[in-house]
Amino acid sequence: MSASEQPQENTPVAMLWDFFGPNRAQTAEHHLIHLNEFATLKQLTPLALEVLQQQERSVVRFVLPWSLVQKLRPILKPHRGQIWTKSSQE
Repeated sequence: MSASEQPQENTPVAMLWDFFGPNRAQTAEHHLIHLNEFATLKQLTPLALEVLQQQERSVVRFVLPWSLVQKLRPILKPHRGQIWTKSSQE
């Protein structure tokens, strides 16, 4: 992503973790517990923090403003990310 493509500071960005396999739902729910603990510890107020169950995977979504995502991405190491809108329900 080039500098001209960088989101605005307050643009909501979803950090996403994908889990596959027969235990994907349980693993995603467990990961969510740790992200909730992290959010509480750091006094963060996510726009969304949830597990999405899909046919072949479970996805944990943690949505924060871009300015925070930039700082937290190296710590939390999400698998991927995307600009989030309420209609981007993966």
